[in-house]
Amino acid sequence: MHPAYQSIIGMGQDALPMLLKELDRHPSHWFWALRAITGANPVKAENRGRIKRMAQDWLEWGRDHGYQW
Repeated sequence: MHPAYQSIIGMGQDALPMLLKELDRHPSHWFWALRAITGANPVKAENRGRIKRMAQDWLEWGRDHGYQW
């Protein structure tokens, strides 16, 4: 675990808008951090391993929980 990644996780809920914005712009491997911060895992079983679809599941979760980015 990279120290910068751990620092982002350490920010907790305050990091969520930034992470969701980054995920919206560039789907990447923020899923572990999102799960660690939220305790949620909104990725549908059929989307596991498909980065863009996993990102869309998280972005939908973010919208459903009132986050804006």
